Amino acid sequence: MAPEADWIFTDARIWRGGPEGAAPGDADSHGVREGALALREGRVLALGAASQVMAHRGPDTAIFSLGGRFVMPGFVDAHVHLLTGGLRLFRVDLRGASSRQEFHQRVADRTRITPVGEWILGGDWNQEDWGGAFPDRSWLDRATGEHPVFLQRMDLHMGLANSVALELAGISAETSDPENGRIDRDPETGEPTGILRERAMLPIYDAIPDLSDEDCIAAIRTGAIGALALGITQVHDMGAVQKLSESWQSLRVLGTLEAEGRLPLRVNAALPVRHWRRAAELVQAEGYGGGRLRWGGVKAFVDGSFGSSTAWFDEPYLHEPDSRGGPVCDLKRLEADLTGALESGLQPVVHAIGDRANDWLLELCATLERRTPGLTESLRVEHAQHLSEAGLAEFGRTRRFASVQPLHILDDAPWIEMKIGEDRGRRSYAFGSLAAGGARVALGSDWPVAPMDPLGAVRTAMTRILPEGVGAGEGGVWNPGERLDLATALRAHTWGGAVAGGWEAETGSLDPGKFADFIVLSENPFEVDPEALGRDVQVDMTFVDGILAHRRDDSPL
Repeated sequence: MAPEADWIFTDARIWRGGPEGAAPGDADSHGVREGALALREGRVLALGAASQVMAHRGPDTAIFSLGGRFVMPGFVDAHVHLLTGGLRLFRVDLRGASSRQEFHQRVADRTRITPVGEWILGGDWNQEDWGGAFPDRSWLDRATGEHPVFLQRMDLHMGLANSVALELAGISAETSDPENGRIDRDPETGEPTGILRERAMLPIYDAIPDLSDEDCIAAIRTGAIGALALGITQVHDMGAVQKLSESWQSLRVLGTLEAEGRLPLRVNAALPVRHWRRAAELVQAEGYGGGRLRWGGVKAFVDGSFGSSTAWFDEPYLHEPDSRGGPVCDLKRLEADLTGALESGLQPVVHAIGDRANDWLLELCATLERRTPGLTESLRVEHAQHLSEAGLAEFGRTRRFASVQPLHILDDAPWIEMKIGEDRGRRSYAFGSLAAGGARVALGSDWPVAPMDPLGAVRTAMTRILPEGVGAGEGGVWNPGERLDLATALRAHTWGGAVAGGWEAETGSLDPGKFADFIVLSENPFEVDPEALGRDVQVDMTFVDGILAHRRDDSPL
């Protein structure tokens, strides 16, 4: 006797997802089939032809027609900063500010409603939006009075502090640049301009008051609920950006939310690599988690960011010929930490953006593999934005994880040729080459550095069309040879993320027995122009554990 389903969704067009070639035999050339989906106790029970799936109908089974809509696994966002992103929703938003005056006024507006003396935080500014000149503390001081202010650039690798914040952090003309960081200074007076890069931001972080658990909960839940509305059922949380302790606080709060049944989606949480011993003790005592919360990843950084010109390249930047960027840490310490983490059964997730940073990391992996074959199989390279020819080949040869973020293209591509030239630009955001060469590709957002928008990420990975065609070739397409096809992009944003997080046995595809994490789209993405994704094609419903977690207000379902 067939087991009885709790739910059967009929009249659906189903894309099961999973590894290439996993589609049912009667699916179309894209792996899409018409039929039904049955759920039982929060897991997929069956999918296929309606006549077969209806065998699981019992007296208490609920039947729901999807009216021909498209069903697929929920999106996995393989790179977010859940706490940081959630907090940004309550702070100053400078994304898109296009002049000094607008920058100033947005901060002044926030100051007006903030109690005297409290910190004003936020950011997401991009100097390219107003011509390329970096802001300085004079942009803030007149507007902010006695408030300490720190506003990070959109990439989180640079920030602007006002005079009050600099004083609280003990940063003055006499303060030396820290190792792996830089304090920008007025060339005439030597006084700090307020711009702090990489590890020069640490004294500011230390001066900012600790976050309350209440604010932490509000930020995480707000971010998670926003993700569900976009069809994201699983995020890989790279931890807090400012204080290392906040990553542990975030994990503790996530654990509380899961225990109370209030964690809205699945979270794979990473902790700071410097704390790998503590993370290993947690795994030894409690395992890697399960249900809606897992841990065991440790986040590390090799270099900075392209937008802040702190990414590490073999050759100098064209606009800063005296700089190649560089590492943001002690590389010997990082090597020791990564080795210890791997040997303890943890998964390193390592930020590398410039070609030299990626080569350094790949060379380290090769050294460790010669010593212990299979040791680095789980290691993930986060971003992998600018690669050498040798690096591209090595990603494929070793089937290395490349966790990439297509929407960064829209921020960086207009300036790539100006900053690093045409040759290096050809190997930037080389998604097509990575996938074709054999690398294991997972898509994500890096929220709040870029928006959480999986359909937009898939669209950008497919089209590589820049706004208004700035810095692009014919038709506004930038590096068209690196485009992904739709099936590959969808797979990378579902199955690829699940595999990268070690969660593929239970998520990432709609195979029987797996968690019923799926979404319903308004249209079949294989039958529309790619530019319609996230615009005309929208997420109508999102399910986690078979439970309706989001429904679009104007959806006819």
